[in-house]
Amino acid sequence: MTTRVPDASQQAQFPIVESFTQSAPANPHWRLLGSARLNGGSLELTPDETSQAGTAFLDQPFSSTLGVTIDFDYACEGGSAQPGDGFSVYVIDGARTTQPGGIGGALGYSFTKDAADVIVSPGVTAGYVGIGFDNFGNFATQYAGTGGGLFKKPDTVGVRGSGNLREGFRWLTGVAVDGGFRGSWDNGAHVQISIIDGRLTVRHSDRADPNGTLVIDDFDLAGADGQTQMPETFKLGFAAGTGGATASHRIRNLTVALPVNMPLEMSGPQTAKAGDRVSYTIGVQNLGPNDAPDAVVEAAVPAELTAPELTCQGENGAVCGNGSVLEGLRLPIELPRGSKAMVNLTGTVDQEFEGRLTCTSLVKSPTRANTAAQHSDSVTTDVELPPVTVTPVINLPGWPEPWPGAGWIISYVLKLAANEHRVVRWEIHFEVPERTRINPQEPHWFEVIKDGTDGSVVIATPDDTHTIEPGAGLDVALQLLYPSQHDAGEGTLRNLRAIEVTQP
Repeated sequence: MTTRVPDASQQAQFPIVESFTQSAPANPHWRLLGSARLNGGSLELTPDETSQAGTAFLDQPFSSTLGVTIDFDYACEGGSAQPGDGFSVYVIDGARTTQPGGIGGALGYSFTKDAADVIVSPGVTAGYVGIGFDNFGNFATQYAGTGGGLFKKPDTVGVRGSGNLREGFRWLTGVAVDGGFRGSWDNGAHVQISIIDGRLTVRHSDRADPNGTLVIDDFDLAGADGQTQMPETFKLGFAAGTGGATASHRIRNLTVALPVNMPLEMSGPQTAKAGDRVSYTIGVQNLGPNDAPDAVVEAAVPAELTAPELTCQGENGAVCGNGSVLEGLRLPIELPRGSKAMVNLTGTVDQEFEGRLTCTSLVKSPTRANTAAQHSDSVTTDVELPPVTVTPVINLPGWPEPWPGAGWIISYVLKLAANEHRVVRWEIHFEVPERTRINPQEPHWFEVIKDGTDGSVVIATPDDTHTIEPGAGLDVALQLLYPSQHDAGEGTLRNLRAIEVTQP
């Protein structure tokens, strides 16, 4: 039979997104066969019953030339102590169509043989590769295609190669997975399959392991025995089966997209004091094979990290967009292949907080599939109360001051508190707009080390008599002369902190 590569206008365009949560698939080219149906907000390939077989086949081609990544959530529940049989994900030549593959251990992809070595049900048409998530273990045996062993291999990700109806489907490789493929929506069971330049990668993840475990690592699929030339387009199928051993096999939140390797690393302080200004650095890069024009870095910013600020520096063509830290960090980045970006998140730890801060970040793309081994990272900072803390209170609202120069005065009381022990000598530091200064006309008892004209104020205890007693505290009153009411704003003292000064 002569095959024809479908016209590009007939191909599905990336990303292909199908939630399977509605009453019908969004794409009308899906064919649901056998026991497969949309049920309970997912694609149910088999119910938890004996002797079931279900297939969902997308009878619409999509390009394979720039690589393909298939991401989906799954649930495999119920059944016996050893659930059966499992489910498969496969692709065939996009110029062809197919009926479901073999029943039982063939997992709907390859052909099935009986004990007399007779094919009792054929495999798919023009299959290129089938990946079996095999709980029961028969996908690896000689009864589910060419090659394989006499003994089943339960809890295995297995790969069978190219085949057509009653020929091929050679056993290529398999990797045992501890615990197999029992999974639920609650634990976020997820699979990512990538075929890039004829090489196969399979990653298995869940909420406890968001970066996932690499199960099949860059396997040379194109060079394996019995493989046909990789077609220019693929069509995608899911299948599952049960026999005497049962389980429900369900799929949802499918995305088929161009792959891009975008690793992320995050660093930050392991320890800090309440009131400290701390910084977290997030590095992302694009190792290819495709550009990521719409990469997004997101981070959960703890509520105890106040006054957050965000900066970003792109390299080798990366372009940082307009980010926000209003409800967690969100920063779009144009990330061409070979580029990278460094994102810096800075904030002040709440002065009354004591405990553990965890900041978690990730990089993703709405149109690309991130295949990086690490696309999410976190930093945990243990925070202790410092020996002394300071709380600002605006004592009097601002008023204009014509002399010794036009400006705007705000009166403050800085309330010092000792957290553990008596503090004898101390300093208070904060930042103000340049040309602001401590009001020179207002008398004060503290020592002025920096008066604010350069943007920094530092004041200190003048002697050993103004101590801070635990439970008692100490009030420090001062006035600031701002250049203008606009410069004064709401009177916020930036990066305000107090420190204990120890004598040599």
